[in-house]
Amino acid sequence: MKFTWDLPLDPDGIRGELDDGTEFVIRPIRASDGPALEAAFARMSPRSRYLRFFSVRERLGDDLLEKLTDIDHDQHRAWVVADPTVSSELEGSDEGLGVAVARLIHVEGEPGVAEASLVVADDYQRRGFGQLLLELLIGTAKDTGVDFIRFETLFENRGMRGLLSNLNAVKNDKLSDREVLVYDLPVEDLETEGVAIGALYQLLRFIAALDEDL
Repeated sequence: MKFTWDLPLDPDGIRGELDDGTEFVIRPIRASDGPALEAAFARMSPRSRYLRFFSVRERLGDDLLEKLTDIDHDQHRAWVVADPTVSSELEGSDEGLGVAVARLIHVEGEPGVAEASLVVADDYQRRGFGQLLLELLIGTAKDTGVDFIRFETLFENRGMRGLLSNLNAVKNDKLSDREVLVYDLPVEDLETEGVAIGALYQLLRFIAALDEDL
């Protein structure tokens, strides 16, 4: 699947269809999306929650929901994806069931550097939503002057370090220490297909781009 994006994405969003026929609606996130995010989080498995947030959470909470939804769409961009063929658990919603979110957050004080993340609901994985969002993330990064996507991982996490190595990410020695390693991944050479993009998808699924002290 290769989707042609007209960037920046229209605030009203667009409709499309994956290779397997799954319909979707994708648009920039809105400040009113808090309840939908909380409902989607409740549907995630405990393991998926842990991999995304590096902690055990029963709910996101009002403070974190505000940070996730009330954004400037310039230094912090985010998009939500819904399945219009499945009814939302929220009354008054006509877009369908929320199934995925992707983010690109510029690092304050470091022009050209951003953190990225994505999450796809358990029941919607392996359908092509990850590929769809990767194309959007990479296209937006290139379109907005992002030169490097930044990742952090624990030193003991050999799997993550292996994925970063496969993508030729550069270790940032100034920001790394004995426990947490910081890597910067060049955006210029990123493509949206092949083995490398599979490694990037795994990284984005398992990286938490938000502070854990909320």
